[in-house]
Amino acid sequence: MRWAGLSVRTAACVRPAARSTVPCARPAPRILQQLARPAPHTPCLPARGVRTRATFQRAPRTSSSTILVVLFGINTAVFGVWWYARDNAMRYGDLRLYRFMMRNFTSGEPNLREGRWWTLLTACFSHQDLPHFAFNMLTFAFTAPALLPIIGAPQMLTLYVGAGLTASLTSLAWPYIVDPILHGEQKSLRRHRFNMSLGASGSVYAILSAFAAMRPDALFLLFYVVPVPARMCVAGILAYELYSASFPRQDNHIDSVGHVGGLLAGLVFARMRMRALRY
Repeated sequence: MRWAGLSVRTAACVRPAARSTVPCARPAPRILQQLARPAPHTPCLPARGVRTRATFQRAPRTSSSTILVVLFGINTAVFGVWWYARDNAMRYGDLRLYRFMMRNFTSGEPNLREGRWWTLLTACFSHQDLPHFAFNMLTFAFTAPALLPIIGAPQMLTLYVGAGLTASLTSLAWPYIVDPILHGEQKSLRRHRFNMSLGASGSVYAILSAFAAMRPDALFLLFYVVPVPARMCVAGILAYELYSASFPRQDNHIDSVGHVGGLLAGLVFARMRMRALRY
């Protein structure tokens, strides 16, 4: 987020042997016909007191990737509107669309105080500049397809939306809960109260941390080049973002607080998901 501004089981196919029949002059008695029928299959039930582990199978992947296309499409469409709004403002001085986007697609205390609660979610699909949009969508394109077969499309949507909301709420609550302890209340509120935040980073970070928690031995390509174990990569990112959120530079326009919220949301989601599958 940024501050706003200008194993597979196979079954062998066995062909049954030819079945011979002997003609009978008359049909066999009914009792013999009943006895000759194969017994119906009855499942083996576990003895009382024995706990069995359920076998979970992945749901069919029919059209499951559609959710990724939809999420990517929404982000792209909102970015296109931002681009047009900024172009209108800079070329022709027309600020109407730009003001609309600031009021409805950025998350911050002013919007929340004015009743625009939906901005907590819409900001998670919002990018003003090309590098921010490109980096988030590139990371999303690498991580989301890896997590999708594990959790399925509905849970992917839940994770994206839930983590985005968590990131927005964390960014709003941090100045009132954490910063007063670290810096003093007056300095904290003066620095953060009127900042507006936007971007899919919280949701993307949640996808990243959830995958790392569920597949900790997988390899991530740090900066798309250096292979790093997933658990170490996410641990390092979380440590860096925590430091940046606690001790921000004056010229820093990155909402590290929202990143922390997204990372933690992904870890909590993975923990709950694995616990549900275990029991």
